[in-house]
Amino acid sequence: MVCVVTCGAVRADDDRVVEEAGAGPAAAQEPHFIELGANFDANLFEQSGNGWVLRGGGVRLGRNGVVLPNGAGGVQSSEPSALRQARALGEKRLARLDEACRLSETQRQALHLAIESDIRRFVDDVDAVRSRYDGLRINMNDQAGQKQWHQFQQDVQRCRNQLRGLFDEQSLFGRVLAGTLDEQQLAGVVKESRARRSFRWRAMVAATLVKMDDALGLSQRQHESIERTLLAREPALRTDDPAAERDDAHLQMNLVYMVLSEADAGPIKTELSERQWRTLALFMNQGKAMRSWIEQQGVLESRRP
Repeated sequence: MVCVVTCGAVRADDDRVVEEAGAGPAAAQEPHFIELGANFDANLFEQSGNGWVLRGGGVRLGRNGVVLPNGAGGVQSSEPSALRQARALGEKRLARLDEACRLSETQRQALHLAIESDIRRFVDDVDAVRSRYDGLRINMNDQAGQKQWHQFQQDVQRCRNQLRGLFDEQSLFGRVLAGTLDEQQLAGVVKESRARRSFRWRAMVAATLVKMDDALGLSQRQHESIERTLLAREPALRTDDPAAERDDAHLQMNLVYMVLSEADAGPIKTELSERQWRTLALFMNQGKAMRSWIEQQGVLESRRP
């Protein structure tokens, strides 16, 4: 049995402190004491965007809340988790490249070496950050514990950003890629990336417009007017990031509202009734207000390929 434990005002809405019932008297009596080191990998690799989870009582839990014995797989130990996650991303990136432009064996080996170098650098950085929290047990109910928790969040978020950008243009892989592929191959990579981005954006727009139709009662002409505006402002969606692939309807809806809020609303406003415009304006303001949160979720990149 897994219990969700509330631990004070310091927690955000998506923080979860999980404790295993029957884990022992000390764990049951002190649910507000958290071992940060034991929670590091769970927050870095299992929580995307700006989500946070805390598993209390010093108990190691697997993904389904199953108690794990010492040394079992799950959320623990630094290097294996970092290597496993980073290599999975690297293998996926190479597979997509191969599909898009048919890599030669020499090209594949050169890119693989660059990926391994980036991975090793990432693992070393993560290990250094994680070591600060090994064995650190904090009281979430006092000021010092809350300060340490906030610092933990900042450090994990920096590691998340590193993981998202592990093979971006500034990485060794990104620099080697341009000199390894020929012009035709590079064009194929760009084409494939843009196609993936456009497909994902169209899917987000379609799903959000269904909800708009329900809320506003849009005519076909109104629907098409909003759709044209949104498709013309396709954002720089990440296509090589775990956070980008998760099915988060709330995030996607607010991203669409945010993009719409930055468009020229004049043509849309003229198509809507006063009642419809007031409601749509509320949605747009909601998306605009959530820009910072949306950017933290890791679904946008700063530069297009």
